[in-house]
Amino acid sequence: MISKDSLTTEWLNSVSAKNNKADKILIEKVIRALLLLEGLVKADVQFVFKGGTALMLLMNSTKRLSIDIDVIISNPKQDLEEKFQGFLSEQGFTRFEEQHRQTSGDIEKAHYKFFYTPVHMSNMTEDYVLLDILFEEPHYAKIINFPINSSFIKQDGEPIKVNIPCHEDILGDKLTAFAPNTTGIPYEKSGDSRTMEIMKQLFDIGSLLEPVTDVGIIGRTFDIFAKTEIGYRNCETDENGVLDDIYDTALHICSRGEKGKGDFKALSLGITQVKRFIFSETYHLDRAITDAAKAAYLATVLKYKLTKLEKYQGIESIKELVIDQEFDSKLNKLKKGNPEAFFYWYQISLIRKSY
Repeated sequence: MISKDSLTTEWLNSVSAKNNKADKILIEKVIRALLLLEGLVKADVQFVFKGGTALMLLMNSTKRLSIDIDVIISNPKQDLEEKFQGFLSEQGFTRFEEQHRQTSGDIEKAHYKFFYTPVHMSNMTEDYVLLDILFEEPHYAKIINFPINSSFIKQDGEPIKVNIPCHEDILGDKLTAFAPNTTGIPYEKSGDSRTMEIMKQLFDIGSLLEPVTDVGIIGRTFDIFAKTEIGYRNCETDENGVLDDIYDTALHICSRGEKGKGDFKALSLGITQVKRFIFSETYHLDRAITDAAKAAYLATVLKYKLTKLEKYQGIESIKELVIDQEFDSKLNKLKKGNPEAFFYWYQISLIRKSY
């Protein structure tokens, strides 16, 4: 169980100091989000935890901070607000309120703000974390029971566990979100830029390639989520169209706007904005190019229905490799400055040449 000592100025200061002087407001939001998650489990809400915060938990990583709780609930008839009220004060919250948003098509969602009085001194007397609920059956292949634990929190006894999809399931889901012209997060919504959210998905995809092994689960989950989103949005495309969107957007980033399809200026702004949430490293265009090459590779593997993933093993593994002229020899320029991105484009060139 999360210790109340996680919400002290001393603890926030120590976590910030251990993490490149990370923003203490963000650190507190992460802790509050995990307290909200724990409250949902304690109240016996039946759900599956997904999204960026789920990934942060699953990978035991603070590389990218995520501060929202995204859940899937298959039974909307649970007395949710009564259950929320039951854990509110125990988990450190003062109140909650539902946010009414316009939703597209047949998507049934609910959004709640959970308010708290910040421990970290700022100009705000009240702040909140978001709970986003999607009401549908969880279409994941492998759901695991995983401890709510992080280097950002202190535990009092054993951590409480939550149902969470496996790495491959989350990757399949994330890929559908990095397709801005079809099933993914759009470049803008209601006049507001959404490119930072697009880049969060790309960062997560890049992080997930390393631990995953089962291409079958990635492909199955991708297909299900892509079909579902296509249905919700009435897109005139299919799963391959979504994979092409991922590929074209990734190529646009890797070619610095020269090839593929996309809005390079907007994507570059997203890369700049997402830095605030990534403090394990300096995130910049070259680093985003590596993640984009991985996304393009994964889209290619799924499109051509391969069953095995090739992974970058270091600079020695690319010394003799050259991308053919007939594919796109300009991508050979990556070999010197971004060998990992080059490796994945080389793999893509081999796949496309073979099929």
